Amino acid sequence: MSSSHSQNKISENCTWFCSIDIGTSYSGYAFAPRENLTKKSCEIYSGVWENDVLSHKTPTSVLLDQTKHFIAFGHEADSEYENLAQEKNHEKCFYFRDFKMELYNSAVSRDLTIEDIHGKSCKAQQIFVESIRFLRDHFLEVLRMRYCHTFEGDICYTVTVPAIWSDAAKQFMKEAAIEAGICESRLMLAYEPEAAALFCKQITRDRMATNCEPMHFVPDQPYIVVDLGGGTLDITVQKISSTGIVHNLYKASGGPWGGNQINKVFIELLVKLVGESAFRDFCRDSMVDFFNLTQKIEIAKRKISMIGDRSVVIETPPSLVRTGEEPECLIKSIRKAKLQDMVTANLGKLFVKNAYFLKYFQKICGETVDLVTSIIQNDKIQARSILLVGGFSESKVVQSIFKDSFPRNNILIPMGAGMAVLKGAAIYGFDSSIIDTRMCPYTYGIKLEKKFNPKTDNPSKTFMKGNQLYSEDCFDKFFEIDEPLAVGTKRSIQVHLNHDDDNLSCDLTDYKEIEVFSSLEKSPLYTTDLTCRLHGMIRVYPPKGRWPEKVKGRVEIEVIGVDNFRITYIDDTGCTTSGTIDFLSS
Repeated sequence: MSSSHSQNKISENCTWFCSIDIGTSYSGYAFAPRENLTKKSCEIYSGVWENDVLSHKTPTSVLLDQTKHFIAFGHEADSEYENLAQEKNHEKCFYFRDFKMELYNSAVSRDLTIEDIHGKSCKAQQIFVESIRFLRDHFLEVLRMRYCHTFEGDICYTVTVPAIWSDAAKQFMKEAAIEAGICESRLMLAYEPEAAALFCKQITRDRMATNCEPMHFVPDQPYIVVDLGGGTLDITVQKISSTGIVHNLYKASGGPWGGNQINKVFIELLVKLVGESAFRDFCRDSMVDFFNLTQKIEIAKRKISMIGDRSVVIETPPSLVRTGEEPECLIKSIRKAKLQDMVTANLGKLFVKNAYFLKYFQKICGETVDLVTSIIQNDKIQARSILLVGGFSESKVVQSIFKDSFPRNNILIPMGAGMAVLKGAAIYGFDSSIIDTRMCPYTYGIKLEKKFNPKTDNPSKTFMKGNQLYSEDCFDKFFEIDEPLAVGTKRSIQVHLNHDDDNLSCDLTDYKEIEVFSSLEKSPLYTTDLTCRLHGMIRVYPPKGRWPEKVKGRVEIEVIGVDNFRITYIDDTGCTTSGTIDFLSS
C-alpha cells in the first residue's frame, strides 16, 4: 500500500472535513461536507464570530483562572479579562495572547512554558490544547445545530502549521490536537502555504483581487506562494503536474516578518510620545483602554495606503496621557521627537501620515522581497507567478510593494486572502494525495561506527575493536537537505546488536532507541560536527515480543507527508513491528 493512499484512508470514510488554524493574532476554522469538496468550485464554510461586527476569525487569546483552569478563548477571553480588569481582579488570572510565535522562537519540548501578559508562566501545551479544543467544540456545536445526525467519527480534522516550523514544533501541535480530543486516526497536519495554494487552484476570476489575473496553473510551470500572516512569513515554490498533483521545488523558507511588526511600530510611536514608564503604567492600570487601543491599531493598520500625505487616525485613550495635559502634552512630545511633519494631535486623536509607516513596511517586506528575489534568480526554477496569501497580504501597501518589486512577474491575490489557508486545509484534508513531493529541510542521519579509512577519516575519531581500527561518531545519512522527497519514499537503517553476557540484565521486551541527527550540510562527516545536532529519537519494539540474543534487521523510514515519517522495524525473518520517531525527546 502506498503512503499517499494510506494517508487518504484517514479521510475516505469521513463525510465532513474541518480545518483548524491557531494563528499568531487570530484563529478560526473552516468546514465542508464531502459533496461540496467533490465539485470543481468548492463551497467551504467558515466559523462566524460575533463581536462588534461579524468576522470569520477570533483573537488568539486564552484566559485561565488562578488555578489554571480554562475560562474563555477569543473575543470572550478578551471581554471577560476586561471585566476582571475593571473589577481589579485580573492579576490573579492567566491571560495569553500572541503565543504561537513561541513555537518558532523557542527550543520546543513538552516542558516548554510561556508567559502571560503579566509574566506568569504556564505549560505551553495546555495553552495550545485549550485553543484547539475550543475551536473544535465551537465547530461541533455549529455542525450539530445545523446537521443533527452528524457523528464525531464522520469528521476528518486538519490542523495547519507554518512550513518553516521545526519537526519538534509540528509534533508539538499534533500532540496538542490529540490531547484536545481529536482522534489521531482522523487527524492530519497541513502546511499553511500549501493549503492556501490548493484553495487558489480552484477559484475563478471573480474571486481574485481587483486588477489581478485569474489563476492559471500551467502544468509544470513553477509558481511562488508567499504566505504573509500576523507572526511569520512562509514561502514555498510549487508546480502542478499534468495530472494535477502538486510538487514542491524549493525548501520552505521565511521568518518572523508578519503583519504584527507594523502593530509594534504603532506601539513604539506611542511609547516615544508618552514615555516608556507612562505607557507601562497605562498597560497595567488601564487594561480595558489598552485592549481597545490594540483593536484600534489593528483597524488603523489596514487603512494605511501608499498615499504618503494622507493620515491614519488613532484615538488616544484619556488614561494614556496625564489628565488636563492632552493635547498639549502630546503636541510637546511630538515636537520633542521631531515628528511634527508626520504626526499631529487634536481632540484625543493622533493623525499619523502614511509616509511615517511606509518606511517600516519597506523594511519588513524587504526581507520577504529579498527571499523571493533569490528564488526568482534561480535558473533551475524560473517562476513567473507570485501568489500572495495570508491576512497581511490584504494590505494595499504590501500588494504595491510586491508589484513594484516584481514588475515582470504576475502577482496574484485571492479575495479573502486571510481565509485561503483555512479553506485550502479543508481541501487538503479531503485529498492529501494532491501534494506529493516536498523538499527535505535537513540532512537526517544516525551515528554509527565504521572501519577506519585513512584517506577520509579523522584520526582523532579512531578506536580499536578487537584487531580492527574503527572510527566513531560517523554520520550515516538517510535523507539529504534539499532532496525532493515524494510521499512513499523509503530508506532503511541496518540494525545489528549482540546481547552479550554483560547486557543480559537488560529488558529484552523493551524498545530499542536510535538517535537521529540533523545538519544543514549535505554530507556531514561526524555527528559531533558543529553543524550537527541531536534531532530526535527512533524507538522500535521487538516484532515477536522479545529481542533475540543476536539482533539483525533494518529500520525502514517512510515519508508520509507533513507528519514526516512512518517507522517500521523488519527483522531478518521478515517479521515487522511499528516504531515511532520522537522529535520532542532530544
